[in-house]
Amino acid sequence: MMLKTEIVLDRQKILIVTKKNYPFITLFKEYLKKYEGEVYLSPIIPKSIKQFNCCFFINEDINSILIKELSEKTKLIFIFFNQDKNTILNQKVSNIKIINIHGDAINSTDIDKILWFSFSSSKEKYLKLHTISPKKNLIKNERILTSKKILTKFFKPKRLVIFFTTLLIFFHIMFIFPFAISVFFTHQIFSNIKKGDFKNINYLLAKNQKFSHLTYNLYQIVRPTYLFFSIAIFPDNTVDALVKTHKVFEKGYESYLNVKEIEKLFLKKNKNDEEKKYLSLRIKKLKEAINSLQDNLNSINQKIPLGIPFFKEEKNLLIIANDSLIKLEKLLDYHDKIFGKNKLSKYLVFFANNRELRPGGGFLGSFGILEIKNYTLENIKIYDVYDADGQLKVHIEPPEPIRKYLKIPHWFLRDSNFSPDFFENYQQAKFFLEKEMNLKDFDGAILLTTSAVEKILDAIGTIYLPDFNENINRDNFYLKTQLYSEKNFFPGSIQKKNFLSSLTRQIIINADQISPISLFRAIKKSLDEKQMVVYFENESLQKFFDSWHWSGRLINPLCQNFTTNCLPDYLFFYDANVGINKANYYINRMATLKIRIDKDGDVFNNLTIQYKNDSPSEVFPGGIYRNYLQILLPKNAVLKTITKDGVLINQFDEDSGFDFLKKIGFFFEVPPKKIVLIKIDYQLPYKIKSGKQIYQLIVQKQIGSFNNDLILEFTLPSNISLINKNFIPLVNGENIIYNTNLDTDKIFFLELNKN
Repeated sequence: MMLKTEIVLDRQKILIVTKKNYPFITLFKEYLKKYEGEVYLSPIIPKSIKQFNCCFFINEDINSILIKELSEKTKLIFIFFNQDKNTILNQKVSNIKIINIHGDAINSTDIDKILWFSFSSSKEKYLKLHTISPKKNLIKNERILTSKKILTKFFKPKRLVIFFTTLLIFFHIMFIFPFAISVFFTHQIFSNIKKGDFKNINYLLAKNQKFSHLTYNLYQIVRPTYLFFSIAIFPDNTVDALVKTHKVFEKGYESYLNVKEIEKLFLKKNKNDEEKKYLSLRIKKLKEAINSLQDNLNSINQKIPLGIPFFKEEKNLLIIANDSLIKLEKLLDYHDKIFGKNKLSKYLVFFANNRELRPGGGFLGSFGILEIKNYTLENIKIYDVYDADGQLKVHIEPPEPIRKYLKIPHWFLRDSNFSPDFFENYQQAKFFLEKEMNLKDFDGAILLTTSAVEKILDAIGTIYLPDFNENINRDNFYLKTQLYSEKNFFPGSIQKKNFLSSLTRQIIINADQISPISLFRAIKKSLDEKQMVVYFENESLQKFFDSWHWSGRLINPLCQNFTTNCLPDYLFFYDANVGINKANYYINRMATLKIRIDKDGDVFNNLTIQYKNDSPSEVFPGGIYRNYLQILLPKNAVLKTITKDGVLINQFDEDSGFDFLKKIGFFFEVPPKKIVLIKIDYQLPYKIKSGKQIYQLIVQKQIGSFNNDLILEFTLPSNISLINKNFIPLVNGENIIYNTNLDTDKIFFLELNKN
């Protein structure tokens, strides 16, 4: 018979009393079962707990009476969440323990601690636990996991390479950001200077300096890398151009302030020796600043790449600015002579109305005398031309066109500028003034046309004349001048003289409000376009003005700058309005010069001048344009034909009295709303020789004439080829066409090769 052995376990009965079903209860029950416990769960305390070996009370208060009745064999464990309960320890009972838990939940580690403490034989009655919030723990764990994922994902080799490459590239282009900001401030400064607004220049210069220097410093750090890869030329030029542009603005603003001080001192009378020295010193400082400006502008111009349309305008502006500075710097070398150091300098000032065009710029309605002594504007007095002419006591024989077409038997100052050369007109005017008013000993002369005055007024702005209660500006100057000249006019009338005197006086009073840059630009443009011409008795000073063609002189057409063979050609056509009206205001003139060279090298020229009269009627100030046209050609040119609207002109004046030129003159009329075509055929006295030869053509503009269109057409035979030229024409087979504007004297070169 087989025997069967059974093992009977003495299982402990464990009670858990809790009103709330905490998340950890399930886990707690599982752990208790590991201790071979039989676990009971109750929301309330039973009437009798003697049958349980161990009781866990969660957030329950057991009164002392009940505790006394309990057998000491039953373990009583009180668990409190987020409460500090220790009063029960005052009871002298050995089977009670208290656990205070701070936190929202219990994990497996905490349960191990609770059970060890509950069932141990330790005499400790009190245990305090701090648990981690599951939500916080979860967030923390999620963050850790997320960070790990990100780091794991990011720190892949490929991504690391991309990251550090991007960082390296950014480091090497970091200078672009302050560069862009500096470019913005540069543009702001340039715009303000163009408008003549210098109020915020100091602020803009300070900002621009900060960012341009930052650009330079950041670029210098990475420049070795650019040099290593041979790509440093463009950023070098760009950054250097930016820094030098800032220097240009700084020096330019310094020069502007200097000019304002010079202007103030120049207009101040009765200066002491210290003020005179100070003015001279400021002029020298201005010259030094201009030197620096030139160097920087030249450098910037070299940095700007060629052939890029975006920079074309900037390069042109730099060239114009540099040209102006060169002229101004050289002019300052003569400041002692111009400003009358230790002497009184007297200059004649002629006001020529180019709406009534004459060979020397226009009808001389007024003139003035400007006196400068010891760097001081001492006086400027305006005269009406009739004041002088009324005092002429002798007969002066006029040029034939004046006598014949103006029907004036005597010659006066008002008609004295009948030569296309300002020097000759100046000499003639001095003769009249000495005879009429005993005025002499002049140091030079300036002629201003109405167009030049309008340009200067455009730079100055509106001028209020309190004597006339008029606001005068570019747009109304001519009309107001005519109003005070023609209204109730009689010989000896002082209306126009008073008007011009008042205007001059107010310009001087308002000088401190005038932009020197705008004024200088207007004067230079007037000089370039021959709306203003000057002559000085001082030989060295006059040579300077001659070199820039600002003297209104005839140019000798001989070739002097070429070592190879050179064929000189020359053309100068100029009008004399003898209609006693202002019709030139309505006249549009366009010239076409056709130059044909045959296979033998002979040169045949055909000049066509189109006159269009837009006068609304024959009523003054417009009307019929009665013109005595004169044309200067090379000395021995052979005249073929002259026609007006296809009809041959047989009566014309021909004068070969010039040293190197031939003059042809004739009269014709252009009625209102009509067009007249004048054509002149002539042959040059030279031939194109075999081999290489320079063909030089000089076309001069009349003083005071409006800018006219000029078309050049060259026709070459098959045995003559064009090697080079100093202009950019349109080439169509054997024809070379060039359209330009006769806004100043022009010189053209063609290098030809004859087989």
